[in-house]
Amino acid sequence: MLRNSNICQFVGIRGLEDSMRISNDPLSLYTDFTIKSFNFQMKYGLTLFHSWFEAIKSASNLQESTGKKIQDEIRTTFDTELKNALQKTDFSRSLSDFIDSFAELASTVHHEKLFRYLEVMISDIDHVIEPIRDTLNRTPSEIIPMKGNFEVHHYKTSSPPKFKTPILVVGSLINRHYILDLLPERSIIRHFQQLGFDVYATDWRMPRIKDENMSLASYAHDYLEKAVDKVEEVTGSRNVTLFGYCWGGILSLIYSALHPENVKNLILHATPVDFGKSPTVLESWIKDLDIKRFVKIFGNVPSSFLNIAFILRNPLEAALKYQFYFSQPRSTKEIMQFFAVESWLYDSVPIIGKAFEQIINDIYKKNLLIQNKMMLGKNLVDLKKVIMPVLNIVGTNDDLVSAESSRSITDVVSSKDKKTLELPTGHVGLCISRTAHKKLWPEVGKWMVEHS
Repeated sequence: MLRNSNICQFVGIRGLEDSMRISNDPLSLYTDFTIKSFNFQMKYGLTLFHSWFEAIKSASNLQESTGKKIQDEIRTTFDTELKNALQKTDFSRSLSDFIDSFAELASTVHHEKLFRYLEVMISDIDHVIEPIRDTLNRTPSEIIPMKGNFEVHHYKTSSPPKFKTPILVVGSLINRHYILDLLPERSIIRHFQQLGFDVYATDWRMPRIKDENMSLASYAHDYLEKAVDKVEEVTGSRNVTLFGYCWGGILSLIYSALHPENVKNLILHATPVDFGKSPTVLESWIKDLDIKRFVKIFGNVPSSFLNIAFILRNPLEAALKYQFYFSQPRSTKEIMQFFAVESWLYDSVPIIGKAFEQIINDIYKKNLLIQNKMMLGKNLVDLKKVIMPVLNIVGTNDDLVSAESSRSITDVVSSKDKKTLELPTGHVGLCISRTAHKKLWPEVGKWMVEHS
């Protein structure tokens, strides 16, 4: 495998690359971008080739060479080799150099304005399709308008709730909240309803350009705090059960530390908190990026960047998943679920710049949250103040949020009543897999009933 310097020496441009670093004219920046783009593409291409070569070599050594075993061996070996290579420091630096050079060039030629224009256009389209998307196959809900660019959904039923304490589901900032209510037969929201809970959920909606300076403190105080207050006002309850999914779990954890009196129970679902453990591929890449500079140039983080990053983790899987999935007979329900998941995966929204910057720099890079050193405005977030019952849900095969990153939560909070439920599945599988709804969610429901 050629290293960064070897590639540049091979094409005879290392000296040129260094000389361009101090110049800011468009031609120099374009040259620098071209060099770093080539460097990254070469490194990524060689990484894919090496991983594929190792996968073929491993498959050729199989004693029993049935078609399925060969295919499984190739996929497993390729995934392992690629993951190991993509997590190496030299690759992460190559990627960060490429992104940094693109950001500098975009700023100079005002290319970032194109992303902002597209963001406005996508937001307008989203307002049109949102009522359809939030109705088709979803659990019926009433929208409670809120001050700010978010809403609260109230999932009403014909019968009164069995439990007084309502559940407020806090969605992630990256993807849409409806992954927890994807299809009727695989809906976590509907499962909670059937148990007799009064269920509410946040919908952060599509961020606007004018929201780009909204901080994480604004999310916690202005949005989540208002959502909790509204749910308590509607239900007459003194507190709520917070259910946080992914980055929504980060918000729920922060809020619970700052306002423990308002949270009766805290449920964290695939929530990343501790980044002193073994990182995932995306976590390895993030640590080398100049997030502050990126946010300064682009404002909100474009959703296209996120989707491309997800694909780059394993392009072979992304390219061949349709072929693999439809190589076997599928029922209509299975096909509907497959395309429902696909539509959700790429229904990413831009992430508000300042909030993204603080999450990445303070939590991912500096690991301040788990160390009880993170400041939110003027407030110190001390996880030792989390004293309510805590249920931590972990996917041991999650390649977006490592199990190690989530497990640490129960070691840090002061709750005497805390439990971790683990399932050998991935980030999405925790939400919609048949195994999760057969084994995991009944256990979650049992815990909730006992604590409500």
